[in-house]
Amino acid sequence: MSKFKVIGVFLLFTLSFSCSSMPEKSKEPLMDFASANCFFWYFKDNNIPTNDISKIAGGIVEMSSYSANKFQQVALLVKNYSPQLNAKHKVDIQLAKCFLLKDDASFIKELKTIGES
Repeated sequence: MSKFKVIGVFLLFTLSFSCSSMPEKSKEPLMDFASANCFFWYFKDNNIPTNDISKIAGGIVEMSSYSANKFQQVALLVKNYSPQLNAKHKVDIQLAKCFLLKDDASFIKELKTIGES
């Protein structure tokens, strides 16, 4: 198995386990979607199959009360997101940014603006 497939399987397992272990709806569907969408863009850019991650993102959209338009805005926000990173040697910045979303105050502020508009 290639390195990317191993990463993909691990991420899908982690996302699916976290979603399946929560009996109630997530209180942060826009952030959940942003995380899934970030991995989607990473997979797509690295020619890793995106079918499963697309299903996860679609499920988040279906279970949410937000409009599809808000999720489109979030997808564009994620695609254009470029945090300032001090990365260690050989760290893929596009992958690393997916792990920073939930702690980036400016990203969270923009996400809240989308959710409140």
